Amino acid sequence: MPSSILVFATVLAFQTAQPADPAPAPSFAAVLEAQDAARKALYAKIAPSIVTVTSYLKVPPGTLLEGKWKIADESPYKGYMRQQVASGILLDDTGLVLCCRSPLALDDGSFAPLVDIETSSGYRFDAELIASEPTINLALVQIKLSEDQTLGDLVPATIGRGETVEIGDTVFAAADPFGATRTFAPGVVMALPTASCYQSDLTGSFVHSSMSISPGAIGGALVNTRGEVVGMLVPQPSLDAVERTVPETHTTFAMQIETAIGVGKALKEKRTNDSPWLGLSVLSFEEKRRKMNDNTAFEALQKPANGLFIDDVYDPSPAATAGIRPGDIILSISDTKIVSVVDFQQALYYFSGTKVPVRFFREGKEFMKIMGIEKRPTAANRK
Repeated sequence: MPSSILVFATVLAFQTAQPADPAPAPSFAAVLEAQDAARKALYAKIAPSIVTVTSYLKVPPGTLLEGKWKIADESPYKGYMRQQVASGILLDDTGLVLCCRSPLALDDGSFAPLVDIETSSGYRFDAELIASEPTINLALVQIKLSEDQTLGDLVPATIGRGETVEIGDTVFAAADPFGATRTFAPGVVMALPTASCYQSDLTGSFVHSSMSISPGAIGGALVNTRGEVVGMLVPQPSLDAVERTVPETHTTFAMQIETAIGVGKALKEKRTNDSPWLGLSVLSFEEKRRKMNDNTAFEALQKPANGLFIDDVYDPSPAATAGIRPGDIILSISDTKIVSVVDFQQALYYFSGTKVPVRFFREGKEFMKIMGIEKRPTAANRK
């Protein structure tokens, strides 16, 4: 082969073997546009699942309606005035809505005589309070549909898992306060629950995020980047079950969705507005491991295959009377096996007001106590 042809072939082979020039990096504007598009898609997914929850009071006879703008402020129901406005999350296609209890409660401990649900498109439904949980500010409201009525443009929320959230994750607060305002606020997770059981420590059972929300946003959703609801927005905890606290300006609290839906399921069945208790708080095995911060010491503990560690015991309480100690492990309540914290919380409702056998594990041995599941006393509440 002539040398000139050999040289040409070598050069051609070398050029062919070279990697292609890398694609140009996207411009800063293109990156922002892509982020905007993702947020818009996320909002479009969650918005049809978020509603306005409004409670109304009956106007006393003879009350004067004054003010230049009274028409705009009037209630849609003759003889009633707006009491509190908040948000809620549609759970299913029957019209079951998860929300906060405090906007529905009156100062005397009773509940507003009238509640309605409004969609972002302005459609209004009559609704009724099904049940509520005062300790964690949780309520279930049912949209009342007539025989030929539908939920219209409402869509049940996609439910995720709050336990998958990690510090630093991007999350969004999605809510629908009264009027033209909407809440869709980005933030990051700043703190995780130290324990998913709320019996002794309310603040420690919530997810803490960096965004700020308005009072009308409580009851709305904490949403992950996939549009899944991982928590319900709540105001700062209160020692008073009827106090209408407002959200913090620097931190947004959210109840893990597993807790909200798990307790909500029991509430729907029992139709109660009280908090049951045994006077003890619990930790899952994994929460106990994290609290000990010593895997070797944790593995050395005598423990059964399943159950929950007793973390704290309140005195006086049924647990204190029965001699239950921190470090004991609860196995079952009335033959209902306790595997998760939600199992424990639900069992308190299912057997509330009764005396039931409760099985425990201590120092390698099982034992049983007959214990009454009572109404939680106000003195036991703490933030």
